Amino acid sequence: MSNMSQRLNHALPPISELVMHAKPMLLIDRAMSADETSMIAEVDITANSMFCIPNKGVPSYVGIEYIAQTVAAYSGWRAKNTDPDATPRIGYLLGSRKVTLSRNWFPVGCTLSVHINNIFEDGEMGVFDGEIRLGEEILVAARINVYQPKDNETSLTSPSDNNQETTGQ
Repeated sequence: MSNMSQRLNHALPPISELVMHAKPMLLIDRAMSADETSMIAEVDITANSMFCIPNKGVPSYVGIEYIAQTVAAYSGWRAKNTDPDATPRIGYLLGSRKVTLSRNWFPVGCTLSVHINNIFEDGEMGVFDGEIRLGEEILVAARINVYQPKDNETSLTSPSDNNQETTGQ
């Protein structure tokens, strides 16, 4: 890890500055660390968490979205390293492979750590490995494919306006 990455790990911006989604669809709570190829984020599972079902928790398949949003945060973090005024850009989850769910539910009261690792990128397409952990236990593992267009017109000017794409028309 470079000195720049080590320095930036200690001053990661709020997740709302890294991801285009706004509450309630912003599902991850905070970025914990990042470097050139990876990021770790956290999700607090509460009774008020989106998709939470009373007496069960959040279905573990929602973990695919936690992984995708951590990839989005990683992209936002890298953009801010280049330009501190950069705003989050739209990205698309194209699909997932090799998905393993070791539990049906994420229990209320736990904090999950979401680990992503950049496997491949070509400027717009990307492949990431992701894991969701509770302590050392891996609850979800998946490889996801993502697409982030280079066209700036598909980016929102303000990530908190709404969750819809605007084209400035």
